[in-house]
Amino acid sequence: MLRSLLFWKLFLWAFGLVALAAIAMSPGARARWGLPADPDGYASSALLVGGGALGLAALAISHVVRPVLALGRAARSIGQGDYQQRAYVSNNDELGQMAESLNQLSHELGAQLSELREGNQQQATVLGGMIEGVIAIDNRERILFANAAAGRLFGFLPPRVEGRPLLEVVRHHALHEAVAATLTSQLPQRVEIDWEGDEAFALSVQVTPLPGEPCPGVVTVLHDVTELRRLETIRQDFLANVSHELKTPLSSIKAYTETLLNGAIDDTENRGRFLQRIEEQADRLNNLIQDMLSLARIESAQQALHFTAVGVAQIVAACLEDYTPQAQSKQIDLAIVPGDASLAVKADPEGLRVILNNLIDNAIKYTPEGGRVRVSWRGEGEAGEMVAIEVEDTGIGIPKSKLPRVFERFYRVDRARSREMGGTGLGLSIVKHLTQSFGGRVSVRSESQTGSTFSVHLQRA
Repeated sequence: MLRSLLFWKLFLWAFGLVALAAIAMSPGARARWGLPADPDGYASSALLVGGGALGLAALAISHVVRPVLALGRAARSIGQGDYQQRAYVSNNDELGQMAESLNQLSHELGAQLSELREGNQQQATVLGGMIEGVIAIDNRERILFANAAAGRLFGFLPPRVEGRPLLEVVRHHALHEAVAATLTSQLPQRVEIDWEGDEAFALSVQVTPLPGEPCPGVVTVLHDVTELRRLETIRQDFLANVSHELKTPLSSIKAYTETLLNGAIDDTENRGRFLQRIEEQADRLNNLIQDMLSLARIESAQQALHFTAVGVAQIVAACLEDYTPQAQSKQIDLAIVPGDASLAVKADPEGLRVILNNLIDNAIKYTPEGGRVRVSWRGEGEAGEMVAIEVEDTGIGIPKSKLPRVFERFYRVDRARSREMGGTGLGLSIVKHLTQSFGGRVSVRSESQTGSTFSVHLQRA
């Protein structure tokens, strides 16, 4: 269109110049101006003047048209997103200045777009790498953005939920009410919700309004506090259990002491029995405190562990020698199932002995008279890189429903029986944490009234 318009302008300008030249060279005009008549050269002069005028007009128009066409091409390319495009104009007039301005605009737009893309990429990387879920919601409660963590929490693909209503994607009325309250009041809201889905978890939700009037939307940050709640429950249970475990022996010591002070100390027949009970409860209290301190040191990694290659056969034999008198007093057959005498594990010798002592002690305590306790070991794994040490008994066993909790602190399958036998409720917890500190794991197989088998799996040295 531009080329066509310029063509006709050029044609009209040239035609006008030729017409003027023809009139100027006519005999009447020459006579009027006092010039001699030249009828023979009239036509040639008119053509010469017209041609010259046409050439000058074309040159002048070309000087204007070429820069304008270059500016048009550059403007179209920039409009299509090519910010590397430049308009090359050699004019020193207003068109040249316009070309310089257009080139500067293209450069600045390209730089700003690069900064914007880099900022968006950084923002997407940060939001995508966050542990907390983030959901941006507009004032119509439609999802503008959701990161990967939010998708994992609620089970959706973030790109597919953009533009959909929040309540349609996350069906939880407490969350919906918090978002609505923030949009209405423009004040941050903080709530805790329990999500019941394929996997139950607890969330701490912070809803913050976006700046603007009226409020254009909110940002919702979701923090998974399931583990914190579990730890808080463990802490509360631990304090309650410690209080109860300490209260029982202290109450007995206080009662026997008061009885002696009230005159029983002169009772030669019973005072010895009272003093013996005080000693028993004091020993129980001491064992409990020692086990608690040991467990605390293991959990906090304050207990120094010296890892070395420990021969399994030697450590098992030493432990059985310590517990043979206790087993004989209950007529329990305590024996070793011979295994590979060359097997060794990577562990702290004293720590491994504590593990086996606790397992063998429990096996003897909970096995009736005439029962059997066996200790064995074997290599395991495709390359034999692990060693399994097992303590098997024919005792009272553990119900399947209670197996997952036997390694918890102060957990007892039969509380009355455990206290009667002098247990602190911390032995198996010490076994678990020591084994984990060695880079291994512990497991148990058992059924009620059929005995139990505790297995310690450690790295082979």
